[in-house]
Amino acid sequence: MNLNKKVFIGFLMFIIIPLFVLGSAVYTVSQQLIEKKYGDLTEVTLQAISRNIYYMFKEANYFSDFWMVKDSIQGIYRTIDEVNQKDASPSSYDLNTFDTLLRGSILTYSPIQSVVIYNNVGKSFSAGRTSGSALPWKVLMNSTAFEQIKELNGSPLWIGPSEYKEFGSGRGDFYQARMVKDFWTMDNLGFMLLKFKFSELDQIFKSFNTDEESAKRYLLVNQSGLILYDNKQQVEGANVLQLLLGKLDLGQANHSFQANFQNEKSLVSLYHLQINQMGVQDWSVVSITSWKSVAGEIETIMKLVAGITFVCLFFALVYNLVFVRRIIQLILRMLSSMKKVERGDLTTRMEESGKDETSALARGFNSLVVRVEDLLEEVKRQQDRKNKAELMLLQAQIKPHFLFNTLESINVLAIQNQGKKVSQMVYRLGNLLRIGMESREEISLRHELEHLRSYLEIQEFRFEDQFQYEIEAPPELLDFYILKLTLQPLVENAIQHGFEPITYKGLISIQVVDEGEHIGLYVRDNGIGISADKLAKFHYKTELETPFDEILGANEERRGLGVSNVADRIRIQYGTAYGMFICSQEGHGTTMKIVIPKNKGEGL
Repeated sequence: MNLNKKVFIGFLMFIIIPLFVLGSAVYTVSQQLIEKKYGDLTEVTLQAISRNIYYMFKEANYFSDFWMVKDSIQGIYRTIDEVNQKDASPSSYDLNTFDTLLRGSILTYSPIQSVVIYNNVGKSFSAGRTSGSALPWKVLMNSTAFEQIKELNGSPLWIGPSEYKEFGSGRGDFYQARMVKDFWTMDNLGFMLLKFKFSELDQIFKSFNTDEESAKRYLLVNQSGLILYDNKQQVEGANVLQLLLGKLDLGQANHSFQANFQNEKSLVSLYHLQINQMGVQDWSVVSITSWKSVAGEIETIMKLVAGITFVCLFFALVYNLVFVRRIIQLILRMLSSMKKVERGDLTTRMEESGKDETSALARGFNSLVVRVEDLLEEVKRQQDRKNKAELMLLQAQIKPHFLFNTLESINVLAIQNQGKKVSQMVYRLGNLLRIGMESREEISLRHELEHLRSYLEIQEFRFEDQFQYEIEAPPELLDFYILKLTLQPLVENAIQHGFEPITYKGLISIQVVDEGEHIGLYVRDNGIGISADKLAKFHYKTELETPFDEILGANEERRGLGVSNVADRIRIQYGTAYGMFICSQEGHGTTMKIVIPKNKGEGL
């Protein structure tokens, strides 16, 4: 993974993601805190509402209880029962009396809209503030609430709007149904059905719903979720469990939670009234408040902070992509350039743009590469001068060595009074010295072979009938150049080392071979060969730190110095890809191979 990806991933891991997680955690915790605090406040409000509703129903029960035991009301039940015993209906006088009694007693309580009195056999009498038909006895007796009324045995049963289909479903119409007992004998006299219109209920919820909290809604629901009352008069008769599907459980204790109500995020609070002793069967109040109203300015501030945070993160990301990425790209380009320089490409340069520190760094890198290039050139020049000095030293070692051997041979012939041979050898020696004294370091193969032939003819005078030689060279290779005095030391080594102890006639073969991109020169002899120990002393060296006399030993200097010098000269002149190879087996002769490049131009 490159540096750019690492920095970007680090930016995400240590800046973006932590900020996002922190923001999410703060937002979630703040939501929960707001929900809890406002839920607690709403619960206090619902407790107050519950007390007011309790007192409302308590007052209504108190009024109905008061008049139910009055002689005037109980007298109506007895009169109806007496008429029934005579199998006759009440007279108009009785009816007027009943109406007057009810209006002067029960109907004096303003929330009561109508009253219906039933005896045990179904006779009934009703009175009300407005005209309207009373609930028939058979309908009441067959209703689902009738058994519950009887079970309460005189205690009231409150019925909300639409709670039972047999009763009315008008808005705010509450019914109180109860069994009426004889005050003295506690016998069952009949039943009473009161219809209430609680305007006080509107006042109760209105007092807890100010203009600033206009988004708040209060619902009065029964145990099955039926909405008996809605202060906004919109969802009465609906089921709150359907409106808050899967969110509200009326079986749970008082609690608050967030939910969508009519496609709006809201805070919902449930509070059980716990006024069953008043005849209210498991009713509850549900408070629904828009979340915007709950969170208020805090939500706005949090959104503003979140927006500012995202804007900051955006600019941080832009900064990372523009500025940090630019620096990383500079580092990557510099790394790539350094690798090129490491591979030897000193022409590598970095682009310099701008006037900041990155441009100064690029200029510094380019200056460093130029300095390294100059130093390498200086080292190369010094190495070339060193190589030339070594080459001149090696040549200076070869010339005296060869001259000494030749003069020694002439001296021997002179002692033997062989003047003609001395003359010929001096002539050949002059030719050799003329070639050796030339300033050129490289000569053509043609001249090298002529030099070698002169040398071999000199040696034939000295070692007459002891060896013969042959030279084989393709004409097309004679114009290629070679370091002068390359072959002569090898032939000299063969004569001095290979032929001295033998009793048979020696043979030296010089062969020039075209080997594609280079030329191979083979010098073979059928002498005594070289032992493995001595052959190791002629091993090709790539460095010259060890003196030759230490490698060869004092007794071997004359025989090994020329050969080793030839190998070193070729290495210095042409490089490590070229040089000399020796193959020899004791008693079977020696083969020396020189490898040089094909070069038709004049050398150093």
